[in-house]
Amino acid sequence: MKKPTRIGVFAGLLTSAGKIRLQRRVEKGSIIPGKTFKGDWELPGGRVKEKDLKKALTLDVLQKELIREVKEELGIVIMHHPNPPLYLTIYENQEKGICDWAFMISMPTSPIYWDEKAKMKRETIDVNPGELRELADRPKGEQLLSGWGKRMCRMSLAALLQSPVDEYNQQARRDLDEVHPDWRETEYFHDPHEDLAEIRRELGLEGAKYI
Repeated sequence: MKKPTRIGVFAGLLTSAGKIRLQRRVEKGSIIPGKTFKGDWELPGGRVKEKDLKKALTLDVLQKELIREVKEELGIVIMHHPNPPLYLTIYENQEKGICDWAFMISMPTSPIYWDEKAKMKRETIDVNPGELRELADRPKGEQLLSGWGKRMCRMSLAALLQSPVDEYNQQARRDLDEVHPDWRETEYFHDPHEDLAEIRRELGLEGAKYI
C-alpha cells in the first residue's frame, strides 16, 4: 500500500427520511490537474490538515477534522461517533505524484449526531440511491461530482448503506456491487479502529515519532 500524499474526510449525513445530504461545491480547485468541479454536488468535508500520518490515520483525528470541515462548510455541528461506518476510496496519479485518500464517515439519522433542520450555510440537497443516479446524469456544473461510479458516488452509496429505509440501503448495496464489485474487500471498513491500525502497520507508521 502506497502512503497518501493527501487525505480527505467526508460526512455521510443521513436524514430522518433515510436520504443523504449533499452540498453544492463552491471551490474552483481540484486535486485532478486541469479540472474544476465548481457547482457540482458532493458530500460535505475536505482535506485533513494533520500532517503526521500516524495521527491522521486514526478515527479520532479523522472525526475531529470532519467536525471542523462540516462546521466551516455547512455551519452545523456534528457529534463524535464512537464507532462509525468508514469507507475509503483512493485516487492515484503517478505522473503527478498524487496519491489521494478520501474517507467517508457515516453519521446516523439525526438528531443524535446532527440537526437536519439547522440552517445550512451552503445550498444542499437530500437524495436516495435513485436520485443520486439521476444527479450523476446531469450536465457538468450541476451533477454529482465526477459522475456515476466515481469516488464521490461510491462514498455516497456507502453512506446510504446505513439508511433506515430498507429499499434505499438494499439499492445502495446493489449499486455498489455494480460500480465496484470488490468494495467489501477493498474500500469498506468493518472495524474502523482495527482496520486503520492495520493500515498504519502496513505503512510502517506504528513506530513513527510524532512530528
